[in-house]
Amino acid sequence: MTPIYILNMKLIIAVLCALLSFCACTEVPIIGILSQETYSVQHLFPDEDYHSFIAASYVKLLESAGARVVPIWIGQDEEYYRKVVECTNGMLFPGGATYFNQSCGYAEAGQMIYDVALERNRNGDYYPIWGICLGMELLIEVANGLGQREVREACLSKKVSLPLEFRKDIQSSRTFGSAPKEVIKILLNENVTYNYHQFCVTEKGLKEFGLEKDWVILSTNRDINGLEFISSYESKHYPFYGVQFHPEKNMFEFKDSLNIPHSKNAVVVSQYLANEFVEETRRNSHSFNDWESEQKSLIYNYPAQFTGIKNSSYEQLYMFKKSDYKIFF
Repeated sequence: MTPIYILNMKLIIAVLCALLSFCACTEVPIIGILSQETYSVQHLFPDEDYHSFIAASYVKLLESAGARVVPIWIGQDEEYYRKVVECTNGMLFPGGATYFNQSCGYAEAGQMIYDVALERNRNGDYYPIWGICLGMELLIEVANGLGQREVREACLSKKVSLPLEFRKDIQSSRTFGSAPKEVIKILLNENVTYNYHQFCVTEKGLKEFGLEKDWVILSTNRDINGLEFISSYESKHYPFYGVQFHPEKNMFEFKDSLNIPHSKNAVVVSQYLANEFVEETRRNSHSFNDWESEQKSLIYNYPAQFTGIKNSSYEQLYMFKKSDYKIFF
């Protein structure tokens, strides 16, 4: 064999090895959704002793893009959350209503998950986190570190659908960079991002806490008092994303008095965001140790309760008692 032939073969092998390394991924990701305390929904079940819940709309949002879901329990130790990250392909911090200063709660669990995910990403892994509404606020708080003064601030934007006010560099962002022109046009011009929040993160807040060096503001909006808040952001360095609005409600929550947009275009943008995040989670090969532990961990093992009939803002809820906190990792 000639030296040129050998050199070419070595080059081809090197390229193939690089591609195989890059394609360490999964086609059917399993995503964790962090549960939260029941303060906002316990009145729906006065005779039950539930400890946490997940709104079914978040599960459906991820399933609509081809993922499966594992409920993630609050009140566990660091080893549990480390195993959670090892076994799942990504994490969703959902919206809702709870406090960030509760021991063994949503925020404390979020801090441990974030710390593990950050460590793994810094070491060359690819583990995405998506925060929606309360979850977006939590993602910034845990990036700053719980126990400090909160980064978020009071902000009032309830039952309001808005177009996004994009920053100039969104085409280079991971969140919107691959969006079809029609999706960007809808987001720019139509009232399709549904807001229901009383706290928010502002650009001023990011700068005050020195977080602007790590996070890119993709879009902003204004609350009813004119306060400008961040409506979408992403990490500069890692696959961490947040939206203040509720893509899941456009598709899966239907209470009339909430004034949620359900137009074709409202659904199109929600589906785009779901697809983008789930595609991100396909970029690692995390998995459970065996088929049985995977199957027993899926949210299919728990019933979704119809709460829309109780005049709840949620059509369905997954309600969990402490006795449901089974761990199969």
